Amino acid sequence: MTILGVGCDIVYLPRIVRIIQKENNFTRLSLISKKIMHPVEYKKYNELVRLQNVDMIVQYFASIWSIKESLYKSLSYEEQKNISFIKMCRTYYKTNDSAQNNRPLLVGGNFNIKYHLSLSHDTHYVTSYLIREMK
Repeated sequence: MTILGVGCDIVYLPRIVRIIQKENNFTRLSLISKKIMHPVEYKKYNELVRLQNVDMIVQYFASIWSIKESLYKSLSYEEQKNISFIKMCRTYYKTNDSAQNNRPLLVGGNFNIKYHLSLSHDTHYVTSYLIREMK
């Protein structure tokens, strides 16, 4: 097993809540989401916005943001020079493996690389850890 990179990130949920409360709607968060989410993720985000469930929206957004940050941090400096953060965000998406107790999965990009992803939710924080491994 050849480890190509490791990344981790933590998101403070009240910071996301303040973005929503500042405008009393989801406009700003939706603009950010459209930039950093793959179309598959953005579709799910919009479904949550239609339900107006702020807690679920905040958890979902924070999870996606944390995963994308972890992925970018796992890239080498040379790899980071070759792909912008936004382009990387739109290339990969998070899904869940229903066959393995809804374990989070990262899909997209280089098929010669395996991604090991861990995501944790707490009262005020979401954390993610990602390991990139050569298949």
